[in-house]
Amino acid sequence: MGYLAFILITLALLVGFFAITWYETHRGARFFSAPRARLDRQVEQVEFILTHVDLSAFLRAETRRIGARIAHDGAHLSLQAVRATERFLTRVVRRLRTQRSVEGPPRESSREFVKVLSDFKGHLDATRPEVPEI
Repeated sequence: MGYLAFILITLALLVGFFAITWYETHRGARFFSAPRARLDRQVEQVEFILTHVDLSAFLRAETRRIGARIAHDGAHLSLQAVRATERFLTRVVRRLRTQRSVEGPPRESSREFVKVLSDFKGHLDATRPEVPEI
């Protein structure tokens, strides 16, 4: 029964198409003329493109362009990853260098050295003759 319904619907649509076509040819008017004219223009544009454009060359060029873009983006992402790793390792090394304590000579000896140096500098200032300003 379902098949019969589909066949009857198809026949009714076919008869309706022929009736509308007959009516339009005898009256000289079209139903929905503006949307049909727009659809006709779009179909003509698609037909023009399909007959005049070399689709294989277009697809080849687009495939190359997309491949180059993917390669560029991959290289850019890998460069960003390398730079992020470099910054991380630089921070780790800097932190490790600042945490290491440097063992120097005892403070008393450095104070004694600074005291001797200050005395020598004072002695130089006292014994040096004055230089006139020009």
